[in-house]
Amino acid sequence: MKNKIYIFTFSRSDYSSVRPIIKEVKKSSQQNFKLVVGGSHLSKKFGYTVKEIIHDKVKIDYKIDYLSQNQKFIDKNSNKIFQNLMKIFSNFLKKKNVKKIFIIGDRWELIPLVLSAHNLKIRIIHHSGGDYTFGSKDNFYRTITSVLSDVHLVGNKIHKKRLELLGIDTKKIFVVGEPSLLNFEKNNKESKELIIATLYPSDYEALNYNYQIKNFLKFLNSLDENVILTSPGSERGSEIFLRMIDKDSKKNIQFYKNLGSKKYNELMSKAKIMIGNSSSGILEASSYKLPVINIGNRQKGRLKTKNVIDCSFNIKEMNKSYEHVKSKRFLNKIKNITNPYRQNNCVSKILNILNKDYIINRNEINQLKDPLNLI
Repeated sequence: MKNKIYIFTFSRSDYSSVRPIIKEVKKSSQQNFKLVVGGSHLSKKFGYTVKEIIHDKVKIDYKIDYLSQNQKFIDKNSNKIFQNLMKIFSNFLKKKNVKKIFIIGDRWELIPLVLSAHNLKIRIIHHSGGDYTFGSKDNFYRTITSVLSDVHLVGNKIHKKRLELLGIDTKKIFVVGEPSLLNFEKNNKESKELIIATLYPSDYEALNYNYQIKNFLKFLNSLDENVILTSPGSERGSEIFLRMIDKDSKKNIQFYKNLGSKKYNELMSKAKIMIGNSSSGILEASSYKLPVINIGNRQKGRLKTKNVIDCSFNIKEMNKSYEHVKSKRFLNKIKNITNPYRQNNCVSKILNILNKDYIINRNEINQLKDPLNLI
């Protein structure tokens, strides 16, 4: 009998990638997958996004609710929550006798999870390694997760090369594409007057959280179009964002804590412009030929297509970028772009790899190769 594969999801962002995989598992009636839900999915403060999973009629096998009790530690005492999560994840993995886990992305929760799994000699399959974001702490979380993982699924050849430069064996890296792109909705032909916006307050900016959020909201308030603004979830600075959105936003802004993957993709298909620093502007927006104003440093270093232009949190620069992406010249330039994160048969490739019983020799797997071949 095959070992069960435990798939973990902690937030709406990683569920957008998990969703197409789980749907295919459900359709094919495979019995060897277990879904573990935790993090902001179970927090009412951040939209209780587990509702989307329930709406998808996906069986949730286990819930690990740690955020509601420890939310105050995220900003003020992160070492404490890491210690707590190490205990929680270790106990769960041992109790369920887990042999293999599948994780996606670069969430901070992955660190205590992969450390626990690694120490227990559990096979770790990770998707999203090799990506690079200079302007986010996610970069560190992603790299640590990659180094501790056994099998690596990546979005494109550039990501594969980055992992090879870390010393990871090329035989254990598979280019499969980005599964979240399978949530794609056909481009809507209606008049596109809608703007979709998301801001994740970043530690890697000259301005502090308050100024980032204040300038962002001031810019959105100056626009004539209707703006759909989504919550940054449970990231650092999110509490400040939630306080300021009530105080500083005007009637043209509709705020949602959680739209769900399907509704969010529908809105991208109807949107005129995307504004902010969400990874969806990098990963998914090019599939919709959607102009993106990428603000600040959070996505710096990522592979981008011509529909994305970068600007700072300076309001004049935001206005200049806004006028630029509306121009006929710009819109004509992005008409024929393709998405570099799209691969054919993405989900079937992922499931084939997950179902393989890799023989993992712990003494060998984490002896990273010397990328310079000096030894």
